[in-house]
Amino acid sequence: MGANNSCEISRLPVDCLSRIISLTSPIDACRCSVVSTFFRSAAAADVVWEHFLPADLDNILSQTLDKPVFVSKKDLYFHLSNEGILVDDGKMILSLDRLTGAKICMLSTRAVDIIWGWDVRYWQYVPNHDSRFSEVAQLMIVWWLELRITLSCKNLTPKTRYAAYFIFKLEDDSNGFDLPIEANIAVGDQETQHKVCLQPRNDTARHSINNPIRYPQVRADQWSEVEIAVFFNDGEEDDHFSANVEETRGLWAKKGLIFYGIEFRPKI
Repeated sequence: MGANNSCEISRLPVDCLSRIISLTSPIDACRCSVVSTFFRSAAAADVVWEHFLPADLDNILSQTLDKPVFVSKKDLYFHLSNEGILVDDGKMILSLDRLTGAKICMLSTRAVDIIWGWDVRYWQYVPNHDSRFSEVAQLMIVWWLELRITLSCKNLTPKTRYAAYFIFKLEDDSNGFDLPIEANIAVGDQETQHKVCLQPRNDTARHSINNPIRYPQVRADQWSEVEIAVFFNDGEEDDHFSANVEETRGLWAKKGLIFYGIEFRPKI
């Protein structure tokens, strides 16, 4: 039965099979490529991978100076999913989720409004060899911590559920981050508020209804991330994501934070 079906499919023109595969997903296209040499040829066609690339790709590539070199649309897709590209004068990294092709967007510290960020007594922008951006923000000391984040939702994939992550490291002599800070989120008519902690969860701080605090995880690149928001991007052209991450009530000294940026990834 399976052999007969395979034989029938192999009678299709390769471009016809490519069109069919383009209606699936990137992971399905990769699975098709191991079925047979006929399927491999069809699954590698530009018409397949062009369908998985963002519709506004030409506009995206026009905003970058590090234009990727590629020999096929599949090659371009995997370059964007593995490395991404710097856009918006180096203030944003745009990449693709490898499994779905949805956009992943990371804002640098220069794209975030940091209160007192202009004063070198409180914040300094320094190079960091672990960052793809030219610099990160290093907190010297503040008593009033507030960061304001804004992103046009047209930079994200429409009709997709997203999470936003605060990416950072804490220095050995950091201080003032063992207590939670507030994250206030607004996307269109969606508004949420919750607490996040930049220190890892300890044995006594268990997540529960009475303790709905979000704690960080260490990433593969050795930066830490904590989820500050989950939202659905309807795809409305005028919608914006906005968030305040702040601790302005305790007014205790805070120092030793290295802030990398804010990353938006599809939430599967």
